[in-house]
Amino acid sequence: MPFRPSLPLPTPTACCRPDLRFGVVEALNTLVDYGTFNLLVVVFGMNSDRSQLHRSGGLHHQQFSVEQALTFVSGGFRHRWLRQAVLFVIVSGIGLLLNTGGLWALNRLTGADSVLAVNLQKPGASIISLTWNFIGYRYFVFRKPSGDAA
Repeated sequence: MPFRPSLPLPTPTACCRPDLRFGVVEALNTLVDYGTFNLLVVVFGMNSDRSQLHRSGGLHHQQFSVEQALTFVSGGFRHRWLRQAVLFVIVSGIGLLLNTGGLWALNRLTGADSVLAVNLQKPGASIISLTWNFIGYRYFVFRKPSGDAA
């Protein structure tokens, strides 16, 4: 006989606020991001600016699904997925440019381009792009139409 909990498991919306869910999702994405970044730079010898663009493409499909289903819980709006997907690509693309541009600027300002230096510069660029992404996803991509109930 399969195990059935006596109490229902909490849903993502019952657990915490969207900004906290976003923080958890982005912390996990950042771990994957740093790992991929270091793999491309250290193992494959790729330029840090170039690796920033290469590794992001594959992560965006996964990130869209997670943000839509867990973070901003826009379930029930399947008829709007194409609009959300297009807006997600636009917001994420701007976030990627902010992240890459921020990393490039920090790299040029400090003059340090070792792997350690770039890893120390990445948080500054990441904070800028994560702030942009949260605002863009919450108020632009996954916003609920005015007719929908909370």
